[in-house]
Amino acid sequence: MTTTVFEDLREILMKDYELPGERLTRETPLEEIDLDSLAAMEILFSLEERYHVSIEDTDPTPFATLGEIADYVDRLVARSGAS
Repeated sequence: MTTTVFEDLREILMKDYELPGERLTRETPLEEIDLDSLAAMEILFSLEERYHVSIEDTDPTPFATLGEIADYVDRLVARSGAS
């Protein structure tokens, strides 16, 4: 079974940040779950490693919601052809 980037993101947040899954939707604001920009970058690096993609320095990374993080990684995966 293939998981989505968002499902993997939720898994990371539940495991590494001990956040309850019911609080984690695509619309959840990062500030609502106390994720700062450093935590967002750490999560991106975890997803980068999992999906074998590279975060580009030129890409904007100010994310407001969990869905925006997932969508960004989805775009990287689509560009690279990785899965």
